[in-house]
Amino acid sequence: MKKLIILIPILLLAVVALAGCGQSAETLNNKGNEAFADQDYEGALTAYLGAQEDVPEMAEPHYNAANSHYRLEDYQQAQQEIEQALVGEESQQALDQHSYYNLGNTFFQAQQFEPAIEAYKEALRLNPDDLQAKQNLELALRHLQQQEQEQQEQSDDPSDEQQDQEQDQQSDQDQESDEQQDQEQANQQLDEQADQQSEDQEQAEGQPQQLEGLTEEQARQLLEAAAEGAESLEEFLQQILVVPGGSPLEDW
Repeated sequence: MKKLIILIPILLLAVVALAGCGQSAETLNNKGNEAFADQDYEGALTAYLGAQEDVPEMAEPHYNAANSHYRLEDYQQAQQEIEQALVGEESQQALDQHSYYNLGNTFFQAQQFEPAIEAYKEALRLNPDDLQAKQNLELALRHLQQQEQEQQEQSDDPSDEQQDQEQDQQSDQDQESDEQQDQEQANQQLDEQADQQSEDQEQAEGQPQQLEGLTEEQARQLLEAAAEGAESLEEFLQQILVVPGGSPLEDW
């Protein structure tokens, strides 16, 4: 990517233009030029503003002040000073061309690419051979295209925060659905167990109880005792439950 080219102030042109406008304005402007050359942009700005007070209609003090603001990265003030230079009564084509070029640089640094493009175009109208203006115009066009593409992608796709919220909401709904299904399955199992127990109990009540350990002969006698009456049945059961042979000789 090509680096943005910055135009330095037209120092000699400013000195000549202010020569007939009073010693104070000329002295202040020259003082500002010297401070600017020493990279003392605050001091240079103070001198240029003083020259503007003496000769407010001159374009050069505004132009030079704009360059000082630009080097201090105060692009809004730089833009205002350049616009003052362009409307000055004593402005000239060469200075206007450089002013539009620097205005384009100011807009570019503020990432305002559309007005930067228009400013570079104005500079090229005044001087079609300005290669630096052509390069910066191409650079601004590429940045504008990239900026518009990024804005389009942001408008088409939902934000990450919105996606996260939707995912969380869907996760909560899925969890609630799973819990409800588990509860329904548990209730169904309980119902099935209760039905099975009831069915087993009904079957047990409808069938006769059987005594374990009876011989075939004892079973026959039990049936006969049952036929004779409850008293005989009770006596018979007591007889068959007694262990044959009496009590054991030892405790185990």
